[in-house]
Amino acid sequence: MFSTLPFRRFSFGLVLFFLTFSSSFLGAQVRMRFSGLARTQVQYLTARIPGLTAGEGQDSILQYQSGFGTALPAQLERLRQDLVNLPALQRATYRLETNGKDTTVHWDFTESRTLFPVVNLGGIQGNFYYQLGFRDSHWRGLGQELAANYQNNDGEHNFYFSLRNSAYRGSRWGYGIEFRRYAAIEPLYFPEGQVNYRYANLSLGLDLSYTFRPRQRLTVGLSTFTEDFLKTTQSPLGPDRLRQRKYLVRFHHRIDQLDYHGARLSGSNHQSIGQLVFNPGGQPAFLIGWHDFRWFRLLGQRGNLAARLRTGLSSNNDSPFAPFVLDSQINIRGSGNRIDRGTAQLILNLEYRHLVWADRQQRFSAQLVGFSDLGTWRNPGGDFRDLIERDNIRHFVGVGLRLISHQSNDTVIRLDFGRDVFDGRQRGFVAGFGQYF
Repeated sequence: MFSTLPFRRFSFGLVLFFLTFSSSFLGAQVRMRFSGLARTQVQYLTARIPGLTAGEGQDSILQYQSGFGTALPAQLERLRQDLVNLPALQRATYRLETNGKDTTVHWDFTESRTLFPVVNLGGIQGNFYYQLGFRDSHWRGLGQELAANYQNNDGEHNFYFSLRNSAYRGSRWGYGIEFRRYAAIEPLYFPEGQVNYRYANLSLGLDLSYTFRPRQRLTVGLSTFTEDFLKTTQSPLGPDRLRQRKYLVRFHHRIDQLDYHGARLSGSNHQSIGQLVFNPGGQPAFLIGWHDFRWFRLLGQRGNLAARLRTGLSSNNDSPFAPFVLDSQINIRGSGNRIDRGTAQLILNLEYRHLVWADRQQRFSAQLVGFSDLGTWRNPGGDFRDLIERDNIRHFVGVGLRLISHQSNDTVIRLDFGRDVFDGRQRGFVAGFGQYF
């Protein structure tokens, strides 16, 4: 945006005018200095901000290739927004300095706390879970994601570990590794009735990613996992035990157009996921796909309207082991832990988040939330008319509280209570870290 221009020093306003004119129509390299970075590495910024490169031999100097046809103030503001959208940065401010022929942009950053605990819990009567762990979204100061946690469902001991690096050595290529065990008591639904099973899944996965641009990424992965179903109740329905080893190929495409404004969001986010599951036992391959669309709008100085629409479709086998679940943790708050399954799903989550308190130093704030979670499923082996059948529709509404630390990336303590619109006896709470979506 700024360049060395062949004219004498005039007033700051005249310099700014010519700099704006030059960068708007010609494009230029801008000299930048920054301060306030203790953990963040230079290559983290250059890998994620288009046009940003490190100056040779000086870690505190960056160069920025300005765009064409956009006025200087707009380019600076867009750059500032791109910087604060990064999980590592909480705030970014700048000032201009001219020295003879040279103009420099001085940036002052406030880093976020990106290492924080994972604490989730919730449930309904007779169905409770809790999760403890940590997540670092800026490991080694390079934007790598490291996470590990322990989760207890129905007395079952589970774990999760993952490491992701979306910009290997500052390139557009990335990788990820994931190792997990998930087990819980789950109801499986046969035509003649319901049977409870102890379900356990042990998996190991690797993936490769490519970033087309800072807000668009494609990931391809391969996983191997073992599923174990063990009947926990006396019933003639279903097998007493079923153990299968499977392989999964996964595709994930993401377009992120979200802008962060403190605890509030604006813009949209698209995620499309496809999975192809192979069973060496001779059964046909199983296909699963779903799409998440998230949309956010700022309302006044305190309000934030949020929506998530999730659509999913899978192979329609007439089997109790369907992939899409009804679950308090992921789609319908207050419903319980994996209480139903289907081969297609349509879910709409709506929230209104309202800022009710903020301290004067802008370190902490609180939001009150009203929400509506509406979902419907297709029965295994059924047809799309199942999606409009009353028995397959769940609608929970409720209220929640968010306690937010602005010094830490995505550090939100979440408390929600949901109640079934059609059956007031069905209700429950969900608590955890981070917004629900």
